[in-house]
Amino acid sequence: MNTSIQIKKDTLEKLKRLKKIIKASTYDDLINELINKAQNVPDTMFGIDKGKIKKFSKEDRIAFREY
Repeated sequence: MNTSIQIKKDTLEKLKRLKKIIKASTYDDLINELINKAQNVPDTMFGIDKGKIKKFSKEDRIAFREY
């Protein structure tokens, strides 16, 4: 079953470029690839800064406490 979705022109241009980069044969394949990548991100990941941010110390917690 085919369906249509409404997107902005700039979003379509981004999808066109990404489709070429990923070498997806259809937009459906591209969207499914993006969904699969999004679903495979482990819940324990802390964005791109994982491992770069130190844990808050007790002093940090006290310093940022609002009164």
